[in-house]
Amino acid sequence: MVETELALWKPPASAVTQEDELATLRAVPLFKDLKDSDLKRIMKVLHVREYAPGEVVFREGQTGAGMYIIKSGSVDIVMHLDDGNEKLLVTLGERQFFGELALLESIARTASSVVRKPTVLLGIFQSDLEHLLDRDSRLGARVVWNLARITGARLRELSDSVRQTSKTTPPVLKKPGENP
Repeated sequence: MVETELALWKPPASAVTQEDELATLRAVPLFKDLKDSDLKRIMKVLHVREYAPGEVVFREGQTGAGMYIIKSGSVDIVMHLDDGNEKLLVTLGERQFFGELALLESIARTASSVVRKPTVLLGIFQSDLEHLLDRDSRLGARVVWNLARITGARLRELSDSVRQTSKTTPPVLKKPGENP
């Protein structure tokens, strides 16, 4: 499955797009405190791909290969529910990123990502991060540190959201053997 996610990606086309991608990376919180020289080294491991509306970037349950930065366009993150419906979790736009946990561990995706309008994504895959860590351990460690901080912040937001939901929706607790 990981190979499927990687198959259609290619390195950025030319130096013409470098300034555009540099500007995109500067705006991504994961890279906010990096110098332009560091961002140019990260650009060497970037991949790019264009998507049409309705295309799936990855599906819930697939093993993750990497994370994606939205250079242009927008992506819906959706979760499939047990009743067969889908729940829209969030719509992400330019210079936001998603799928970042796959940089750290090859595990099943917890949601799907579907392109909303014509979109260009920049991809960084687990093997790219490993290569960066080998080549430039200081820069690689900085990226991993930022990734850990952002992941922690997202987990806190999720916890706060669950707390808010539990305040508005009283829990249904049943005693063993109690009828519904």
